[in-house]
Amino acid sequence: MPRLALRPIVLIAVLALMAVIVGAQAPVLQPDEQETARIVVDLLQKGHMARPMMNDEIAQKWFDAYLKDLDPGKQIFLKPDVAEFAKDVSTIDDEVREGKVDFAHKVFARFLERETERYKLQTELLKKKIDFTVDESLPDDPDKLEYPADLAEASDRIRKKVKFDLLFAKVVEHLDEAEAIKKLTVRYRDIDRRWHQVDSGDILQYYLTSLTRTFDPHSAYLGPKDLEDMLNQQLHLSLEGIGASLRSEDGFAVVNDLIPGMAADRDGRLQPEDKIIGIQKENGEEIDLVEKKLNDVVRFIRGPRGSKVRLIVQPEGTNEKRIYEITREKVELKEQHAKSKIIEAKLKDGHPVKIGVINLPTFYGDTVAIIRGDADAVSATADCRRILEGFKKQGVDLVVMDLRDNGGGLLEEAKTLSGLFIDTGPVVQVRKTQGVEHIDDDDEGTAWDGPLALLINKSSASASEIFAGVIKDYDRGLIIGDSSTFGKGTVQSIVMINDQARRGGRRNQVNHGALKLTIQQFYRANGESTQIQGVTPHIHLPSLDDHRGFDEGKMANALKFDKVTALAHDDYHRVPADLVATLNELSLARRKSDPKFQKLNDSIQKLIALKSRHSISLNEAKFRAEFIPEDPEERAAEEKAKKERKKKKFTEREIWPSDFYNDEVLHILTDYLSLGGKVLGSNPPERAKIAGQ
Repeated sequence: MPRLALRPIVLIAVLALMAVIVGAQAPVLQPDEQETARIVVDLLQKGHMARPMMNDEIAQKWFDAYLKDLDPGKQIFLKPDVAEFAKDVSTIDDEVREGKVDFAHKVFARFLERETERYKLQTELLKKKIDFTVDESLPDDPDKLEYPADLAEASDRIRKKVKFDLLFAKVVEHLDEAEAIKKLTVRYRDIDRRWHQVDSGDILQYYLTSLTRTFDPHSAYLGPKDLEDMLNQQLHLSLEGIGASLRSEDGFAVVNDLIPGMAADRDGRLQPEDKIIGIQKENGEEIDLVEKKLNDVVRFIRGPRGSKVRLIVQPEGTNEKRIYEITREKVELKEQHAKSKIIEAKLKDGHPVKIGVINLPTFYGDTVAIIRGDADAVSATADCRRILEGFKKQGVDLVVMDLRDNGGGLLEEAKTLSGLFIDTGPVVQVRKTQGVEHIDDDDEGTAWDGPLALLINKSSASASEIFAGVIKDYDRGLIIGDSSTFGKGTVQSIVMINDQARRGGRRNQVNHGALKLTIQQFYRANGESTQIQGVTPHIHLPSLDDHRGFDEGKMANALKFDKVTALAHDDYHRVPADLVATLNELSLARRKSDPKFQKLNDSIQKLIALKSRHSISLNEAKFRAEFIPEDPEERAAEEKAKKERKKKKFTEREIWPSDFYNDEVLHILTDYLSLGGKVLGSNPPERAKIAGQ
């Protein structure tokens, strides 16, 4: 079998594409469905690390996944619908090899028909009085449900879902009945509208991604629009547009926020909550954007830097129509770059110390610009290096790398960032179809060789786990956080489908999008994969996320954990076992006497009980008891926090929120500095070499 030529964009992020939309270009041509489907299947069979083959078993899993993607709550399709579709299951694998995707459209057409029925029922239910004293519940685990047998059963599920939505708005969001009904009326209408705006390209993306995820959770087909957004927004952290985020509300594109310092913000006329209802061309012709898909609205606004866009705007609270001409520019998503803060603390003996925190949301980088040697190339490693240089000048005693909620990014950045804290040695091992290779940090020296701590949580994934594995295997720093990281130990590559089409002799101008393809699995220097198991901390602080089931092991078709041969690597002796045991004892004693940690533990037990029940009570009294704090002071604090969050712009990122969790982290860090003795002193012990196998 010939080796698959892959474009050199290696992506190891786990989280979805960023939701913030800051402008886009005019809609692109839809790809040819048959050609795209054939190429995707060919790429999967030749390039996926599992070397899958299309067969009836895969077809059944694909069928189940496609229905689940469209109807995850099993509220739309009826059991007779599923039985009818199931007659074609044995043929869809054969058909897709020929480029046929008729089945996708057939199923979606029925889905749209049923969805419209459910939407009409939702609007009718909102007009009726709902009794919240009835003792009934809403199942919260659709996997334990069958599809409704008939319309009556489906209607009852919708009734309970509407009741839950109203109850949530009333109890949790503190809306009165009229406000809740108005909010849900708009929400249901928006959802229905979005489904009716789905086009052929969207259906193809749903269908082919359902196929790719039968092999692993992270392979996906990206249509042309999603591909553009991912490459620019998630990896390069830049776009070209006006610098406004939009949301869809009741058929309008509404300004959600403005990026400080960017074009729209400096212009000053466009404001949050204004509606963008159209675009005016240079010849005066107007393009109506009301009732349009939000992504398409965004693409009309985005354009090359230096060009102008004339927005037709309806200011908030008016029926006026104004035209704002704004010059597009490069929009740097600077708030997603590494940011830092120095925290002053005291040791047990009163000695003052400085703790430098680096908050890194993603492993970003402009690979092409870095290779080209551009001085201003976007790079997570370069930004962190500059921050570390500043820390040293300001006399920082300990550095904290905060990778909580960091879902990954570029493999090269994971390697180079690790190299800032170790001298040289293996960073990660990679299993390819040809065998196992290792990627090393060959850059001698460090940017920071002093005391180091790493913060993780369940959303720390991929590149974060590579970095965490290095810190733990090299015994380089203290790791604090959730019971483990996410557990995503696979590598994806972005394969441009147009490149494959050209290799086949086809030279049309239609953009076919790309395949995000799982091509490798990675392993730590100690030989263990981060797949499923992730990286565990030295000190585990309790967390609700430990029990929510959001990790790789809970994802359908996740690849299995395994091991390869360990490699020789340095041991820095910075986290000896006896010191870790003492730090854990001290932390546990503090948490036992801290009422906020006790409330957290109570919430954890409540969550465990709720999950074991697999249902949510729709009785208002019971719902309140389960979801609303009994303590008046705690309720007041939650309300205050919600109001403060609403005031913040989406671009603002708080580096070190003052809360009981971070306070305990600081206690652990000062204990680490106080008790670390010679392992953290000015002359720490010489590092040793851990032998490989």
